Amino acid sequence: MSIMSIGSAGAVGPYSGPSAISGAGASAAADPTSPREAFEKYQAMTPAQKMRAMMLARLGLTEEQVKALPDDKRKAVEDKIKDMIKQQVQNDPALKRKTGILADVMA
Repeated sequence: MSIMSIGSAGAVGPYSGPSAISGAGASAAADPTSPREAFEKYQAMTPAQKMRAMMLARLGLTEEQVKALPDDKRKAVEDKIKDMIKQQVQNDPALKRKTGILADVMA
């Protein structure tokens, strides 16, 4: 096993580098945060924030880019993220055995 294969550009995962969570929207070279700071920032995220960062990374967007969008396009992106999360939950084999996973317990 080669260490070089761990950070391959084709890797898909919830963390796609500092630009995915820094909000700078720039490449990693232009990002002033160190890898350690980026990791600590990522670890401080809630599971919901990590999932949102993963979905935005899949769409090739950052939080700042989404905030800068016009209202109608921002709503379309938010709806797409909701659909992606719903699809992921529905396709997760570990969650298929559980019932009430999407129940509204506040009602």
